Amino acid sequence: MPWQKVSELPDQRFVGPYGIEFWRIQEGQVFHQGRLLRKADAASFEFIPAHYFIGRDAHAVYHAWTRQTSIDQDSFRQCGAYWLDNHAVYFEHETSLRAMAEADCTTFRDLGGGYGADDHGGWYCGRRMKHCQRGELLQGMPQDPLYAVDDSSVYCDGKPLPGVDHARWRLLGGRFSGDGGRVYYLERKLPRVDVASWRRGACCRGAGRGTTNTCSICS
Repeated sequence: MPWQKVSELPDQRFVGPYGIEFWRIQEGQVFHQGRLLRKADAASFEFIPAHYFIGRDAHAVYHAWTRQTSIDQDSFRQCGAYWLDNHAVYFEHETSLRAMAEADCTTFRDLGGGYGADDHGGWYCGRRMKHCQRGELLQGMPQDPLYAVDDSSVYCDGKPLPGVDHARWRLLGGRFSGDGGRVYYLERKLPRVDVASWRRGACCRGAGRGTTNTCSICS
């Protein structure tokens, strides 16, 4: 999505969900949620409409009211859920935009669902996936973005599925998955499951013909 100059908007202001005014120019000054950005240049200030807290001017990048001078504003750009400049990779947390230590911005790619990878390993929501050493082989799962796979492991919510047979693993629906010998709910292996007869709902107490009982996992 392209950058949008605040000065080119009607009334020089951007109003987001619930009527919140995220950006405004008034009397040649830039405001974020009503608070003045003292060093921001109004003439060049711009933002990406889908990201209410990230902006930049000709001199610096801003995250909300924080002026982040360590980021190169000219090369700063979005890469899926991540952000890049010419020397680092960044991830936006609730209250900050932080550089990811050791991430390689020259080979980094976004995989969807919060997953990312560079030539040295995998990342999930800004954190290094310590079990993923072959980032060039990591792939997201379009069918369910909580999952990703590489040449030897399956990951859910950034964590490896314990004991999984990578070659036989498949999604079973409803956040369940299996490899022919084990059944998983999210990243947790279900205990005492008869894999041959398992179906969604079979782990529920009292599940069977004529019953409506379901456990907290299958509901």
